[in-house]
Amino acid sequence: MELPLAANELPELIALAEVDSTNKELIRRLDPKAPEFFSVTALSQVGGLGRLGRTWITEPGKSVALSMLLRPQTEAARNWITIMAGLAIRAAAVDLGAKASLKWPNDLLVEGKKLAGILAEVAEGNQVVLGIGFNMLPQENSPETAICLQELQIDISLDELLAAIAKSVRGYWEVLNSDPVSAITKFQEELQDACLTLGTKVRAELPGGKNLYGVATSIDDSGRLIIETPEPVALAAADVWHLRN
Repeated sequence: MELPLAANELPELIALAEVDSTNKELIRRLDPKAPEFFSVTALSQVGGLGRLGRTWITEPGKSVALSMLLRPQTEAARNWITIMAGLAIRAAAVDLGAKASLKWPNDLLVEGKKLAGILAEVAEGNQVVLGIGFNMLPQENSPETAICLQELQIDISLDELLAAIAKSVRGYWEVLNSDPVSAITKFQEELQDACLTLGTKVRAELPGGKNLYGVATSIDDSGRLIIETPEPVALAAADVWHLRN
């Protein structure tokens, strides 16, 4: 498939009809000479992955499935990749007219439903594969907790959406990777408006199954979610559920 607009934003873009997972396909194609932002996209994913081993199925032509190669220069930049990507795709969605917000660490929500998700995976040589799934059209097996751009009355082509996502992620990443300290401060400020999780009562399911209840108050310099329980606890990884206040 031809993706001329998206190709303008990405130095090397592999566009396929179907893959098991764009993240897996990009990792299989990794080469030391591959440029940063080397990317794979596909019309259909039959084994796409979300966090904690969940699946992210992409029916043909109904959502963006994009994976791109990032090379963090510092630990700080690496720690913030998922949140950075969340802010970037939120900015792209807002530009399209969607009233989108983030749910820490990797979901983009509209009206409490999931519009997009992110999965970052570490690859060899201090590289990170950033996977993004973004719903455009209703899918036959979409859960009730999902929403798409068509349902929000936003009309955009697959290539236009892919290009908008790629442009926004590149812009945010170049700021983060070049000056992490300054970028993190700016991102923390942006998250005050962008992240629904902050200021919300939450249940955090930790690896191993333990539940933690409290109020999410901030995201620290390492990208960890701070929950008052009432003592502050910093979470680097957890499944977070928003509770009614």
